[in-house]
Amino acid sequence: MGWKMHRLTIAFRALPLLVLASWAHAQTAGTINFTANQTSATGSLTPVLTWSTTPVASSCTASGAWSGTKFASGSETLATITASKSYTLTCAWGNGTANLSWVAPTQNTDGSSLTNLKGYKIVYGTSASALNNSQSIDSKTATSATIAALGAGTWYFAVRAVNTAGAESDNSAVVTRTITAATAAKTVNITINPTTTTTWKTIGTRAYDVLIRNGVRVVGRQVGTVPLGTKCQTHYKVGADYYKVDAAFVNVTTPPRSNTIIARCAKS
Repeated sequence: MGWKMHRLTIAFRALPLLVLASWAHAQTAGTINFTANQTSATGSLTPVLTWSTTPVASSCTASGAWSGTKFASGSETLATITASKSYTLTCAWGNGTANLSWVAPTQNTDGSSLTNLKGYKIVYGTSASALNNSQSIDSKTATSATIAALGAGTWYFAVRAVNTAGAESDNSAVVTRTITAATAAKTVNITINPTTTTTWKTIGTRAYDVLIRNGVRVVGRQVGTVPLGTKCQTHYKVGADYYKVDAAFVNVTTPPRSNTIIARCAKS
C-alpha cells in the first residue's frame, strides 16, 4: 500500500518483548465441585454424578469408572454398579490475556510522512503461518492492546497498520508466547457393601409334627431327629422359635400327624 514503517516495519518494542504480556489467570487452577447422589449402598446403586467448576473450566475429562470429555458443569446418570467404583473428573483452566505493545510507523514506503494512519489490526493464531484471528484497534494513537481468552498452547502475534482508506501494511515481526493450562482433579468414591443374607438353622436335633389347637399352630410330638445346622424355612413358624424344616433331612422314627415337620431354629 506504499507505506514505510518505522525502521521499515512495525516493530514491537524490544524491552517489552522480553516481558511480553501479563497473562491473567493463565496458570491458576479453579475449583471443582463434584458429588454423587450416594457414596455408599448395599448390593447395588445407580450413580448420579453432578459437577460444576469455578471459574468455568475450559475443558474437563472423566477417568476411572467413567470416561470421555465433559462440559464444565453438568449431571450424568451412570449404569447401575454392584461393586465399589471411583470416578475422577479432571478440569483445565487455560485462558490467558496477552498485553502487546508496538512503535507507531511514521513514514510511507516512499519516504513521505504518514499522515492518514487510522489504527491497527492485530492478527494472531496458533501457528506463525496461520494468524487466523484478528482484533482491530480503531485509534491511530494506540501503541498497545490486550488479547483475551487465549487457550493453552503457543500463540503467535503480529501487528498491521491501517490507513484511512482501509489499506493494511505487512505484518510486523511475529512474537510468541506459550500458555500452560492449570489443572485440578477431584474423585468421588462409591462403596458398595455386599448384601447380607440372614439364614435360620436348626439349633436342636429333635423334630416334631404340628397340631392345630384353637386355630393356633402348636408343637406336637417328636417324630424323629434332624442334623444341627439344617436350614429352616422362616415362612412357617410355630411358637417362639420353631420353624419348618425339609422332611428330606429328617430321620423319621414316628409317623408324623401333619404334613409339616418343625425343629427349633435360630439366626446363623
